[in-house]
Amino acid sequence: MVMKLLLRTLICGLIAMLPTLTVGQTTPTFTKKARYLALDVHGLTGFHRYRYLEGNEISFRTGGDRYAAPLASVTDSSFSILVENEIMDRTETQTILFRDVDRIYQRKRIPFISQLGVLLPIAGVTYAVADFVNAKGNDGRSGRFLFDSQSLIPAGTMIVAGAIFYKLSRPSYRVGKRNRLRAF
Repeated sequence: MVMKLLLRTLICGLIAMLPTLTVGQTTPTFTKKARYLALDVHGLTGFHRYRYLEGNEISFRTGGDRYAAPLASVTDSSFSILVENEIMDRTETQTILFRDVDRIYQRKRIPFISQLGVLLPIAGVTYAVADFVNAKGNDGRSGRFLFDSQSLIPAGTMIVAGAIFYKLSRPSYRVGKRNRLRAF
């Protein structure tokens, strides 16, 4: 009896909410075509285009300065980013020409690889420090603060594997002849 009443109440509530769920969902219509910044990359695996829409975070290096800021607008030969002016306590736009950009930094989220790129070096250093600090066993070697050559192999392997995974998940592309920055 209680289950019937609960099920009936749930069904009536869903039917009552149905008109409000469908009326509020409309697809946005744009009057002008949205522009975006594209990085065309030619690599070992072929061609790939990374798209940066207005509002997306972009990381790049120009001159000797590295920027990581949201994209504000895109023109035919330049783009603008939003930077915070700490003195005036407001957000301002800064225009960057395509030819001034030296390198684009992309962040890929590869499951497990991105996390292992950070965690494996920490685990390798922890393993080596734990071997260095802890006393040795009863097999004839004694004393603290000695490295065992057999424990340095797994620690070094973890550190090197973590560095490779870190580089795989955070590639950087030099903008030039092969990799081009374009506006669409």
